[in-house]
Amino acid sequence: MEEAVAASHVPSWLGQETLRKWAPILAKFALIQALVQGLGFAAGLLIVRTLPKREYAFYTIGNTMLSAILVLADSGISSALTAIGGRVWQDGQRLGSLFNTALQLRRQLAIVTVLAVVPVLIWLLAENGASKKSIALLVVLVLAGAGLELITRIYAVALRLRSAIREIQNQAMVSAVVKLAIVGIALFVFMNAAVAIASVVIGYAVQFAMLRRWVRREVDRSASPDPVMRSEIFSVVKRQAPHSIYYCLQGQITVWLISVFGNAERVADVGALSRLAVFFALLSSITVEVVLPAFARIQSIRQLRRRYFQIAAGYFCVSVLSVAGVALFPQQVLSVLGSQYSGLHAEGVLMAACAVVSTTAGLLWSINSARAWIVPPLLLIPCTIAVQAALISILNLSTVRGVLLFSMYSWMPSVVLSLGYAMKKMLFAPTAA
Repeated sequence: MEEAVAASHVPSWLGQETLRKWAPILAKFALIQALVQGLGFAAGLLIVRTLPKREYAFYTIGNTMLSAILVLADSGISSALTAIGGRVWQDGQRLGSLFNTALQLRRQLAIVTVLAVVPVLIWLLAENGASKKSIALLVVLVLAGAGLELITRIYAVALRLRSAIREIQNQAMVSAVVKLAIVGIALFVFMNAAVAIASVVIGYAVQFAMLRRWVRREVDRSASPDPVMRSEIFSVVKRQAPHSIYYCLQGQITVWLISVFGNAERVADVGALSRLAVFFALLSSITVEVVLPAFARIQSIRQLRRRYFQIAAGYFCVSVLSVAGVALFPQQVLSVLGSQYSGLHAEGVLMAACAVVSTTAGLLWSINSARAWIVPPLLLIPCTIAVQAALISILNLSTVRGVLLFSMYSWMPSVVLSLGYAMKKMLFAPTAA
């Protein structure tokens, strides 16, 4: 009788069977992932509380450009891997062929990306007062980190497709512990922007080494690249490359704008506030590592529609609650960043709201990408540019508040169009997706 009553309170769109299956998986993953994110957050806090604002500005710029390289050198390859891998994930030989094909293509994109991004990195560091020695060291570290992580992100798709959740978490945990240990030791020896970036790079190296051992056991690394798979991957890259450029610019736009129109102190403020987005990183990790691979394997259009709504609605509800927490307790939240940033109350709430909008846009994009549903760039990019042109005329981009508002509103076209495109694909799809 009690079970029947409990079942009656479960919304029909969620389903008791779905809750029973996914709740323990997500809860366990979330608990360990929260610990991983907590370790990363602790390392980030030590860095933000220890580095002078000038050095923290250099660290923020370096991290931003590292992220830019990773996004641009991917340009849809990971999305194609997930979509194609959803069909061949049980065959080690075909999976190996898929990954070797992707690695070959990614190396070519990486060369072009580095040639485009490194000059911008050098210019931004110089604009904010970095010495030539610091610039050279930071560039080397950013390139080393990018080289390791670009390979790791290819093979990490295999972990997700095989639902090797324990292995995913072990790698993330060890990497986070190593990064925190390096930062902790550096506090007593020597700490600057280069050391902070080095801690990130060494964390990447540890994760790369662990993943390579797993791949050797599970995937046929000797498999030859497949021309048919290359053609399919490249077709996704051609459609998604404009979006990758768009998301690269959008994702890093706050740091870029404040670097150009503001100064090193304002760059540090934006970088420090970005630490408040750690909770949204946890939500994103759960979604990307656990939920989306299962979503990619769904063949029933009816089930696909239900899962899409579950993922999007659940993510949005939890995100809104987190913004409310920052709005209600700004002093307590900002206190973790240190006295240098204690006066940024309104900016802290804005950063949380901006994180909700941007991560929602990223989530919707990731869900669509898992099915290779790519919003036409000729629709998305002009809409965004039109919104940004209007924002430039009314916002003061030399302030933290101005760049955060600019970033938040700039993500709205992506949210609306991603939702609309997914609805179109699911409503007019045949019975099998």
